[in-house]
Parts: sequence; structure tokens; C-alpha cells
Amino acid sequence: MTHEENQSTRRQFLTRDAGLAAVTATFATGRVLGANDRINIAFIGNGMQFESLVRGFKNRKQEKNDVNFAACCDVWEPRLKFGMEQCGAEKAYKDYREILARKDIDGVVLAVPDHWHHPMASQAMLAGKDVYLEKPMTRTVEEAAKLNDLQKKTARLIQLGGSGPATRLFWKVNEYLKAGKAGKILWGLISYNRNTRQGMWDYPIPGVGGKAWPDTTFTAANVDWKMWLGSAPKRRLSAERYFRWRKFWDYSTGNAGDLLYHRLGMMSSMVGFDFPTRAVGVGGIYVQKNRDVPDTYMTMIEYPGDYSVNMVSCMANETSVPVTVYANWATVQIVEGGAPPAGGQRRGQGMAVVKAERQFQKEFREANGGKTEVTIEPEASPSLGENWLDCMRSREAPVYNALRGYQIMVAIALGVESYRKGKVMAFDPVRQVMRSAPPPHKEFPPPETT
Repeated sequence: MTHEENQSTRRQFLTRDAGLAAVTATFATGRVLGANDRINIAFIGNGMQFESLVRGFKNRKQEKNDVNFAACCDVWEPRLKFGMEQCGAEKAYKDYREILARKDIDGVVLAVPDHWHHPMASQAMLAGKDVYLEKPMTRTVEEAAKLNDLQKKTARLIQLGGSGPATRLFWKVNEYLKAGKAGKILWGLISYNRNTRQGMWDYPIPGVGGKAWPDTTFTAANVDWKMWLGSAPKRRLSAERYFRWRKFWDYSTGNAGDLLYHRLGMMSSMVGFDFPTRAVGVGGIYVQKNRDVPDTYMTMIEYPGDYSVNMVSCMANETSVPVTVYANWATVQIVEGGAPPAGGQRRGQGMAVVKAERQFQKEFREANGGKTEVTIEPEASPSLGENWLDCMRSREAPVYNALRGYQIMVAIALGVESYRKGKVMAFDPVRQVMRSAPPPHKEFPPPETT
């Protein structure tokens, strides 16, 4: 490590530790849940993702009646009204801080723009609340590191939204790969592609997601614009930015945080969660030229376990490739199909098919009971919301906990920074700090012969 990197590392640790020291004496402990107590939760952010999440929580309420919807919050009055209609919460708020001040609320579901993830989740944990935090975890590596540290300090729970860890199929693949039955893992390939005539994230104004609300107004009188901006650069009231915020770097991580966060969660569940060592992001705005973020984006990520992951997200062609793990004895693909697991619907994507490499069929057969192709079937598993509620009572770590979210976020954020700066971004997975430059790749020169 260079002197420059050592000083940078020291500064990062001092900054992080100083921030923690400042809040150590101030965080609340939260309510202790009894066996018969209902869990009081609040929804902050009542847009498209809220609409999807609330359906799952309503199902849980109907099935077990162990959760209560105490509050709803949004800065735009029509969306707050919509949120109340969807979940039937007891009380509505335009200022989320009033929710955090309530001692009877046990957890908050945050479905807000990316630039609010770190401040809201931090304040919620300091107020003694457990947090369901929609993906991506944060916008930057530094924010994710602080959030992970604060979670450990406060002992509150964070459940990250996003595909992967909640799906039992991916953990079965993980067990299979760890047993060495496919040989050495080399690289993974993931993509999440879409196509649209109007442009990705060019949602109707006003509305929620793709649903237009033509009879609704968006004015300074019915939205708290200053609150919505938060720490983002100050801008005049803009419906374009409010309804289509994912197109702007001020509030979003673009394709990477919105879509590829899902796929990298799947891949990491299969090959193992870890911090990356470096990432390169490339792409551009090739078709939809009304945005900051790319419509075509790719990232190559390297990990310390001597393997890489290649991620692709295109918003102008929807054909995606299967989630694939390449090992030197075999290839593992997640494909559509497979019988639904007993005890519930299949969550995630299909089943895993493992096919032997022609050159290593002997080794593969020996490790796989004489077969050259293996199928790994799905199993029923609880949703992320269900798992979060169960962990709020048991105090066990959720399946998509803060550390796993942090590990995924580092890879996502490194790629975004690489794309924006036009340089390779590097991370020290041991010290968990950014590096000024990536280390050289290992070389294995052959022995000299005469």
C-alpha cells in the first residue's frame, strides 16, 4: 500500500468512526415485541414500488394478523392519499420525521428515491426502528459503509429489497458450487434488459409508475419540494424530476442500482457474497437521449476469489441472457421451467441446469453420480417482507442483511463511478476502503525449460 493510500484509508476510518461516535449516545432501542404483540410498521414513499410491496404486507396481515399498518408518508398529497387507500394506515404524514418520532412504530418500509436511502435509513435506526430498505442500498460506497456500520452499532435490522437472497433455489446452487461439483468458478454473466417506445422511466406525468393520473395536479401547493430534494442539488420545482427521477444522477444510480442490483443479488447468492476488488463501467446514451443515465450499460467486476462477473443492462432491447455461472468443469444456467415447489409458489426464476464441459466430463461424472447434466429444482421460500417481519420478532439477521447489501452496493457503485469518471475503480476488500488505483493482476510465468 502506498503512503497516499495509507493516509486515505486512515482518513476514511477516522471519518466513519467519528460519525459513529457522534451518535452512539443518542440512538433509541425500540420496543420489545411480546409473543402476542402486533408489529407496527409505517410506509414512507407511496409510489410504484410501494404499490408492489404493500400487496405482500397485506397478504401477511390477512394470513397471520401479526402486523399493523400504523402510518403512511409521502411529500405529494395525491400520492399520500393513494397510499392511504392502498394500505388503510391509521394516520397520514407528509414529514417522515414525525413517523420516526413515534415510539410505538417498530419498523419502516422505505420506498423512496435513492438519494434518500442513506439519510432516512440512518435516522430510522437511530430512532429505534427496523428498516425495510428498497434497492439499491444507497447511492455511494461511502454511504453504504456508514449504513452498515450504524446497523452494527444500533443493532437494528435492515432488510434490503431486491431479487436473490430470498430465493431458496439460488442457495441450493450455492451449496452445489461450494461442494466443488462444477469445478472452479471462473465468471458469471447477468443481464436485465427492457425496451419501450416512450423511453425507460419516462412515466406519465402525473401518475404512479406507468399509470397516468390525468385529473391530478402537481403544484407547489400540494408537494413539499424542498423536502423531496433533501441533500440533492437545489432545483426549481420540476415534474420531470419528481416523476422520472431515475433518469437523473442527482437522485439515482440508473440501470445499475434499479435493475442490475437485482441480478447481482442472484449471482452473489449462488457464488458467495464478497466485496469486489475493481470494476469497469462502460456504455452510453445511444437511443433515449433525454437523460443523464445510460440506456445501455455494462460492468465488469473482479472479486478476490479469482472470478469475475459481467453485467449488462440495455433499455432499448429487451432480450436478456440467462443468469449463468461458468466453472471449468460445467456451466450453470437459471432457466424457465421446473415444477412449482411443494408448499407454495416458486419464487425467482425457474430452475438451475448444470451441464458438463466436454473436456471435463470424467471429473464431472465422478462428482455428480455418473451424470453429465444435473437439474436443481426450486423450493418454496418466504418473501423478503415476510422474512423481515419474522426477524423483527426473533432478532435474527434478515436474509438480505446490511452486510450483503453493502457488498452488492460496492460493486454497483464502483461500476457507476467508473462509467462517470472514465477510469477503473478499485476497492480494498480487507480494509473495506476505496483504493486510488487497482493492484496489478497476478501472473504465473511458466518454468524455464532448456
